[in-house]
Amino acid sequence: MGRRYAVGMAVALALLLAHPPAIAPADADADAAAAVAGMERRYAQAETASGAFRQVYRAPGMVQEESGVFKLKRPGLMRWEYRTPEEKLFVADGKECFLYVPRDRQVTVHPLTPADIKRTPLSFLLGGGGARRDYRVTAEAEYKASRAGTVLARLTPLRREEEYRFVVLELDAGTHDIRRVVIRERSGNTSEFLLSDVVTGRNASAKDFQFKVPRGVEVVRVND
Repeated sequence: MGRRYAVGMAVALALLLAHPPAIAPADADADAAAAVAGMERRYAQAETASGAFRQVYRAPGMVQEESGVFKLKRPGLMRWEYRTPEEKLFVADGKECFLYVPRDRQVTVHPLTPADIKRTPLSFLLGGGGARRDYRVTAEAEYKASRAGTVLARLTPLRREEEYRFVVLELDAGTHDIRRVVIRERSGNTSEFLLSDVVTGRNASAKDFQFKVPRGVEVVRVND
């Protein structure tokens, strides 16, 4: 009986070493929550953020990729300059947001409320969003890391009326910097932002977040 027990333990140990158990979901969720907490601390005092981005939009039968540079400033000022494959400019001045497409000679204007700004997932870069207050934070299993040394966390909004199902954050495991943001819309379409060269605390001119409609450009106002 003793020999059988010893042999059985040896076989079990060999199988365990050959196939180590996956991290328990609870442990993975705890790691994701810890990374998100680190991200909140990292950006809590950030008044400005700037860097480069690559955006990939996916919908049935369509993949659209664009890239450019961005600037953000509290409490909700944004400037996204799309440079490839087509020039576009998105500016949010805290009250309205403007999307200017030079090729079309058209500007689309939307109202922008403090609540809209707060619910924007990209506001995490300025310490906004209330990740652990407004979302259920879990480990991410569907998306894979885009680079080594990062942690993936899924944030599912607690408010049912949000326009997206969940947000995936890819965070640097050491610094907790945001490297990637994936937004899954209610429709199933996704917007993915891969961020690089992100700097916080750099001075930003107020003019960067003001938009003056060029002459001869059509203005389309959308009242949500």
